[in-house]
Amino acid sequence: MNADLRRERESASFRTEALTQLLDGGPENTRRRREIEALALNDPEFQHEDLNFMTCSERYDVAVRKSSVMVRKIREHDISNPEEIMFFKRACLSGKVEPLNLHFGMFIPTLKNQCTSEQKEKWLHLCYNMQCIGTYAQTEMGHGSFIRGLETTATYDPLTQEFVLNSPTVTSIKWWPGGLGKTSNHAIVLAQLYTQGQCRGLHAFIVPIRKMGTHEPLPGVVVGDIGPKFGFDEVDNGFLKLENVRVPRENMLMRFAKVTCRATEAHFCDCNVIKSNFVPSYYI
Repeated sequence: MNADLRRERESASFRTEALTQLLDGGPENTRRRREIEALALNDPEFQHEDLNFMTCSERYDVAVRKSSVMVRKIREHDISNPEEIMFFKRACLSGKVEPLNLHFGMFIPTLKNQCTSEQKEKWLHLCYNMQCIGTYAQTEMGHGSFIRGLETTATYDPLTQEFVLNSPTVTSIKWWPGGLGKTSNHAIVLAQLYTQGQCRGLHAFIVPIRKMGTHEPLPGVVVGDIGPKFGFDEVDNGFLKLENVRVPRENMLMRFAKVTCRATEAHFCDCNVIKSNFVPSYYI
């Protein structure tokens, strides 16, 4: 610790350790937090490089490496408590953002909150094992927080029981989602649902965007990094254009609304009023 900082703390009119324990919720919580943080702070794999002389791409590469090591270390140390995971991540990253922020902060929570039990069983295991790495694609070039104005479409094809996703205009191109530029191989895409020639409003779909294994963009997917920004160089904010991309009917997040099938006829089943008032948890 810096000598001046230590001297100032020692001259305080109150016991700083008592305040620390109060903020942590007790002496045992303080001990455990410090134990978790020490695992990262004393690990040579988390020594921080001087980012000031690195390019945007170099910063991203460092962040990806640290994110990968961080996930491995969390498993090795058997850290499962969400608060303890936060302590460990904060010590590992030293306050920096990371490319997997949206995977853990938006993609997985959205699956937990808006998938059926069957969908959770299929997808969450892949997400936790880092086989499926996701982002949350809401914001478009023409629309951000005004989600009713989003232009991406998902048209149901009853013959194949698939949704056909398209970016019909320049302003409908997804723009800015973190982790989209290079990291993710899946995206939760917010799109206007069309069945039987009618617009059913905004719904969420799990869309594979890169091939698992090679990480190459899938057919009909135009995806990439938006380039350097003023800050957040460790995050690969990206763009996404969809051209007749087909996903199975089961890739619609179906906890609150779903499309069911009767032979070749599509039937939209509104499970409750949440369908017509869909509001994502965050603006990304």
